[in-house]
Amino acid sequence: MQFLYVAQGSLKELETHLILSKRVKLDSSDIIDSLLNQCESLGKLLSALIRALENGS
Repeated sequence: MQFLYVAQGSLKELETHLILSKRVKLDSSDIIDSLLNQCESLGKLLSALIRALENGS
């Protein structure tokens, strides 16, 4: 479980870096938006996995 929580934290850190890189225009906004969407999807999957494991399912 601890590794899943670490993964969630790392994902949030990545999202923060992507948002900052978008603000300073390090890459195409479309590419960063696509990556942010993938982060959101992965975050939902991680949360669902954590919930399932916590509930013993």
